Amino acid sequence: MVTITFAVKPYLARYMYVRYGQCLELSKSGSSPQSSVPIHLSHISPIYHLLYQSTVPHPKGAPWKETGNICFVLPSPRAGKSPETYNYIGRDSLLVIEKEIETEMKAELYRYLQDNRFNKGVMYKKSMHRFVEYYGMEELVQEESLMRAFQRWNKLVKEEYRIM
Repeated sequence: MVTITFAVKPYLARYMYVRYGQCLELSKSGSSPQSSVPIHLSHISPIYHLLYQSTVPHPKGAPWKETGNICFVLPSPRAGKSPETYNYIGRDSLLVIEKEIETEMKAELYRYLQDNRFNKGVMYKKSMHRFVEYYGMEELVQEESLMRAFQRWNKLVKEEYRIM
């Protein structure tokens, strides 16, 4: 089992650890999970395939000590890239992976907000609070910023629907 550790936005790291059922060992400040607990992704996860595609051989001169707030077990397919050799992810690829994690989190959040609003009659604000509380992101992200992003997305969807 080969792992890779890197830094993403703290609320995204918390989301991933809770989402994929890994236990969180909080640091002394209580704000970020320890990176020693690796996240095992299913082979059907888009992030799993993104990790697989992004790995390259470790470049000369790059530090071997990994730091960050999220740790993944590298994909180990039967054929193809060996994680023992392909165990480095560049800065550009890290940004793409972070964006994919954020997209996954927002997709789940938006589905949750709409399901609660239209099927259960729960207001958006209360649903947002429950989502943030469930994933333990209270101190890591402002609910208002997530709500504004949802409202912008909702407005775009409504405008696109009117055009059709």
